[in-house]
Amino acid sequence: MFDRRSQIEGILECFQATKQKVFKGTHVLSNQKLIPSSQWMVLHIVYHSEGLGIKELSRILGISSSAATQLVNNLVKKGTLVCEKNQEDRRALKILLTRNTRELIENARSQTLEQVHSIFDALTDKELQQYCALSKKITNYIVEKQDR
Repeated sequence: MFDRRSQIEGILECFQATKQKVFKGTHVLSNQKLIPSSQWMVLHIVYHSEGLGIKELSRILGISSSAATQLVNNLVKKGTLVCEKNQEDRRALKILLTRNTRELIENARSQTLEQVHSIFDALTDKELQQYCALSKKITNYIVEKQDR
């Protein structure tokens, strides 16, 4: 008899193992210092939305403005972010990556993509197409369910 619950638990274990393997070592920035995942998430968001403010960052992260400010301040102290006054609203700040941090993130992204590409070498082209179709089906279901 097919045990659907057990199969899903197995899939989740595989996701976790894959995630750990792929992202091991990609959260390292200068001088081999580990960046906590909360700070890495801030860097990732700023990388994709450079120039956003604390309010936008706190909304994206789902945390208070004071918690977002604390995260940003810690990253500024580490030299990974800078804050500049917003020319349109002098009360607000724009959060920006330092040039060095941008380069480090781009290198980490490149390394991660290389690792992910090699993982999918385990699949044939047909299996990869099937995997993509199934992943999209699950993602669409999740998105539709959240929109209800």
